[in-house]
Amino acid sequence: MNKMQRLLVLQIIIFLLVSAGLLAQQRVDVSGVQVGASPMWESSIGDTVRGMPHLQAGSVVLVGENGRVRSFFQSGTPLWNFDARGTAVPHIARSYEAATYICNTDGVFMAINRVGRELWRLNLGKPISFPPVVGWDGRVFISLDSTMTCRTASGNALWTIDLGSPIAFAPILDKTGSAVTVLQNNEFVKVHQFSHVERIALNRLPIMIVSLDEGNRQSYVLFYQSGEMEKIYYNENARRGGRLSRSNLRSLPAPPAASVSLGNQFAVTLRDGRIICLNAQGETVWTRNTHEAAEERGPANLTVEQARMIFDERGIYAVTIRGISAFTTEGRRRFVHRLQTVSSGVPALCDEGLLWACGTDNILRVYKVDVRPRTKPRNRFYGFEPDGDYGMGNPPASPWTGQSSRYHDVEQDRVYQEISAAIRSGSIGTMEPVYVAYIMEMVGFFIGNPHHSPVRPDVKPTQRIRLINLLAQVGSRETIPFLWNIFDRDPEPAVRRACADAIGRIGVDPTGRSFHSYNFLLSPNNPNIDPQLVLAASSSIANLCRFSGPPLAPEGIRVLRYFSNLTSLPNHVRAQIRNELDGLFRDGLDQPIQ
Repeated sequence: MNKMQRLLVLQIIIFLLVSAGLLAQQRVDVSGVQVGASPMWESSIGDTVRGMPHLQAGSVVLVGENGRVRSFFQSGTPLWNFDARGTAVPHIARSYEAATYICNTDGVFMAINRVGRELWRLNLGKPISFPPVVGWDGRVFISLDSTMTCRTASGNALWTIDLGSPIAFAPILDKTGSAVTVLQNNEFVKVHQFSHVERIALNRLPIMIVSLDEGNRQSYVLFYQSGEMEKIYYNENARRGGRLSRSNLRSLPAPPAASVSLGNQFAVTLRDGRIICLNAQGETVWTRNTHEAAEERGPANLTVEQARMIFDERGIYAVTIRGISAFTTEGRRRFVHRLQTVSSGVPALCDEGLLWACGTDNILRVYKVDVRPRTKPRNRFYGFEPDGDYGMGNPPASPWTGQSSRYHDVEQDRVYQEISAAIRSGSIGTMEPVYVAYIMEMVGFFIGNPHHSPVRPDVKPTQRIRLINLLAQVGSRETIPFLWNIFDRDPEPAVRRACADAIGRIGVDPTGRSFHSYNFLLSPNNPNIDPQLVLAASSSIANLCRFSGPPLAPEGIRVLRYFSNLTSLPNHVRAQIRNELDGLFRDGLDQPIQ
């Protein structure tokens, strides 16, 4: 080989090495080799973020040490800064519709929509110490000292209970949609979405909990600082107050720093940097090293404040302040990504495979670390549906079913007053499914009943309207399909108007199905368009737009524009619709988030 040929071979080798290096920076290396550390984008935020970034629907919300609350889109576009009217505490949560819940140091709890506009507020008197928990239907569990209060997505009170002892650490949402935590008196408590409480005494305080779904039963694994584990079983068929039982599991090989579960398996990141996957019986399925292990050039001294985990259909992720390690469910390492700058709080990995890390240098950096897509079905507006439902869309039959007296005016008045009083006092609690079932049975009495008389209905329009108003105050997003059904089928325009108003007051409709109902019924081919019904639908759409923001809002604005141009409507009605549109434009809700 002559000199020229040797030079050419050398150039080819250098080219291949450089190409391989560039390729490693642009994609995830599924062979377990470290991926490149260059961020997609970065932004100086001028503040230290101690808590974890909160992700939902392609955006992130951050709370800094100075109490400022701000949001960024995944492309790097700053979305909004929110004035918390004081210093915000770092305990925040986000809902399925991307509403953000925060609290300031004065104890004012606030809900913010996706474009940073305040939706409602609640004065708690003192700041919260733990993040709120968002339930499957949008309800919010708020913990303060020894009390837990439940509010609808639009802020209406459902119930408040005193647990008898201060809450020891942050509640989590379990596989049944309840909030579970441990009290300072060493009691494990499961707070049901309808307010009843199951509790069992422990010998000491654990440091974390994971919830398991074992198919025929629900259970919980409690982790202790020593590495010991304990299991709590929940038996739905047992008598109330006695549905929880305890058993011991084998100890972990080292103290835990973070844990996560999926179905009947759970994974733990140990303080020494190892990750361990276990089955429901606590038996080890596999063990591997993360980037934190000493064998992987890590410090092997994690604390519970420095690590989080994710477990979904893509695999298991161990996220720490120094990087992320990803594994398949079978234990094969997919990739490792080490951060160049240690994060001030635990980074967050979003569904799009982006890692959001706030450095100790006060710079937010976003890395593309995973190209494996999630396969779980997602809503076109806001991502993945909640993991379950509370059955509020089709509750069990009420105790009034089959009683002929329930159609008597006096009896209807009595039950209405009973339900109304419970809702007004914020203590509907365990009666919520019973009352919702009654409301649905009475409002929808004509559905499937060929013998009902439109002249002498069993439940008069005025009675149906007031019950629909009560359903709006209960505020579960699971009741929205029922309201669509009544809106589409009830012969009374006044009842349809009440349905539209209720949907707007509940405030959540992430599928946009309400817009379809309004658009269909109010088409120009309909010779019986009711101007007041159009106004009610317009107000409902505007409320939904304000609560959810983009991308639902631009869809709603298109419907409102259509309504405002209906020549069959009186001018004053079209003027009111345009006023609604102007308000949405002023709030910037017509602009897609990019």
